[in-house]
Amino acid sequence: MLSNEAGATTKKQTRLKYRQSATSFVIILIGLSLLLILSLAFSVCTGIAGGNIRILADTIMHPAAASDIGKIMIDMRMPRALAACLTGAAFALAGAVMQGLTRNPLADAGLLGINAGAGFFVALSAVLLPSASSIVTILSAFAGAAFAVILVYGFGAGKRKTESFRLILAGAAISALLTAMSQAVSLAFGIAKALSFWSAGSLSGITWQNLKLIVPFIVIAGIVGLSLSGRLSALALGEDSAIGLGINVRSVRLIGILTVLLLAGASVSLVGGISFLGLIVPHIARFLVGGDYRRIMPVSALLGGVVLVLADVAARTVNAPFDTPVGALVSMIGVPVFFALTYRKEARAL
Repeated sequence: MLSNEAGATTKKQTRLKYRQSATSFVIILIGLSLLLILSLAFSVCTGIAGGNIRILADTIMHPAAASDIGKIMIDMRMPRALAACLTGAAFALAGAVMQGLTRNPLADAGLLGINAGAGFFVALSAVLLPSASSIVTILSAFAGAAFAVILVYGFGAGKRKTESFRLILAGAAISALLTAMSQAVSLAFGIAKALSFWSAGSLSGITWQNLKLIVPFIVIAGIVGLSLSGRLSALALGEDSAIGLGINVRSVRLIGILTVLLLAGASVSLVGGISFLGLIVPHIARFLVGGDYRRIMPVSALLGGVVLVLADVAARTVNAPFDTPVGALVSMIGVPVFFALTYRKEARAL
């Protein structure tokens, strides 16, 4: 009996050591990078109009002689696939940063009221500027996300430091308030149906122009977020330990919250509310590479991109030629995975 338990413990330690080794980390990064490239190619080649990798290659090599299907692949599917890749990575990174900042495994960008703030400002822009372009809607959503983060941080900041528990309470309260206000505006002015598809998350109608507007925010915030990964690992040990290691906890939290604003705010303004992605992907990354945020964050970014690209392919094909809200599909995928991870953790605790 004791020998069996000792053998199981040894195997567990061996698996843990391999999971945390540099070799396994590099293998996972390479594997996810290849999977992301294949997912993007699959997304661009999939649609009711047809298409394949040969047409895609010919169109990229000879754009002037592109066929009708080639133009559809480049002008319509390519920006949509890239948007799914970038926003999926951004949502996952934002969730990882929030979990590191709050030391709460159930945290994601929605904790800061980003989705609720963006939805409220989109509702206002639809009422005040009904004929405005999609770019105005994107900018309004981003402004709403920033407004919500300012409110949450203002109410959640202590006199000397920002406490995780106060941020969580402030985020829940502000989210509830802004969600109620956006629903009131949409019902009062009869725009609830127009906003429902956006609030459920959709990549429909994304153009190169919209994508170029958002890319700089996501790229800059992604670089800043990855640079915070070492300090987030120190913060995971506890505030006192982080302070003992020379970490300025308040500045890390402030920079982290601004990073989450840029990542999730830009993504929500482009594709709508897809909040579950930032919750589940960091858990999967933690399962793959351990608890070091220097490994969790790049793996989360790649994995988030893969998940949203494939979910968008499913959203376009499951009820073709109509689009299914991709946020609903992500939740259908994420909820069972989340329950499985939770059950696994409880079983280990027992």
